[in-house]
Amino acid sequence: MRHETASLGGAGGGPSAPGLPSREVGRYDCGLTGPLFLTVGGLHGNEPAGITASQRVLAGLENAGIKLRGRYVALRGNLAALAADQRFVERDLNRIWTPADLDGLQNRIAEEDGPDEGELRELLNAFQRLFLEPCGAGHCAEVVLLDLHSTSGPSTPFLCMADTLQNRRVAFALGVPVILGLEEALEGTLLDFMSEAGHVAIAFEGGAHDGPDTIDSHEAAIWQGLVAAGLLDARDVPELERHRGVLEHACHGAPAIVEVRHRQGTRPGDGFRMDPDWANFQPVERGQVVAQNLTGEIHAPITGRLLLPRYQDQGDDGFFITRDVRPFWLRLSAKLRRSGLGALLPYLPGVKRVAGDPRRLRIDRRKARFAVRQLFHLFGFRRFREDEWGYEFLRRPDR
Repeated sequence: MRHETASLGGAGGGPSAPGLPSREVGRYDCGLTGPLFLTVGGLHGNEPAGITASQRVLAGLENAGIKLRGRYVALRGNLAALAADQRFVERDLNRIWTPADLDGLQNRIAEEDGPDEGELRELLNAFQRLFLEPCGAGHCAEVVLLDLHSTSGPSTPFLCMADTLQNRRVAFALGVPVILGLEEALEGTLLDFMSEAGHVAIAFEGGAHDGPDTIDSHEAAIWQGLVAAGLLDARDVPELERHRGVLEHACHGAPAIVEVRHRQGTRPGDGFRMDPDWANFQPVERGQVVAQNLTGEIHAPITGRLLLPRYQDQGDDGFFITRDVRPFWLRLSAKLRRSGLGALLPYLPGVKRVAGDPRRLRIDRRKARFAVRQLFHLFGFRRFREDEWGYEFLRRPDR
């Protein structure tokens, strides 16, 4: 049984610069075969609560001598930004997990990286080594990522996920509101990168950056995630009911499932300023004034619930608007994905396959207009690109 707090060593494992802490917070491993469970705290440098929560869980596992199937490893995200207590240094580390940025790492030497790109390189190398390490007598059964975040405004805990069947198994066990469709509105997130690789990947928002209960919420999510992913039995977790109660109390009155329908982006120098007192899941009416910029008032384009109002300087997301989703639609989508009926989608009017990629479909908006996005979501596709001619959808990697 091991509880380590040490550098992974080598390129990508240690600190980005002298004086910074180790990339690896710690690990717990009893030598038994099972999943690799990863938590990342501080991917945004002004969001350190997940790191403290992971330290609590590692200490709790060690003190109780709990037998764990597989391995739990906790990582720090953006070391330089954490040291500066700011979201990022030059580029948002949770927006540069794109194919172009990852290819860029291969086409230049590490000394040419920017500060956040260097963090990207080190994290990617750390992941690759962890994926290759055996768990017990064999390879890790699966990889499960819990990416721990907090918000600049008041918030109940919630989570975001790509809507894959393997993600649902862990996500819905945490008992917090589930946000669908955020990966369509944001490009280059760690969540999207891991999900596209077929792993279980969940981004958990524990509350406000400086909220008194945010660390408790993160800790509760990690314990419940370890159980849901199969590394622990519920009876082995100290005070599991208390942890469940923390999240249940914090999320009282919040919707169970919502889907992102609108993203309000911002640009440097546009003077974006959120109106005061908005909180996550607060109802908003179409036409209601919610923010300001240099051109004047910003009105909500649709009715729904406000999500992630930005009350910090850095970032290019002003706010999102969501709408509630009935659980019926998720049950229906699971049946449709397992039925094989998705193979018939290319025969619908205006739909065709993208040459050379069986996971992609192209939709002509002039011929396929009715509920296109909702229909393709049911079959496990996400909107990948949009232009004047139509949409391109990418099949999520369900297992």
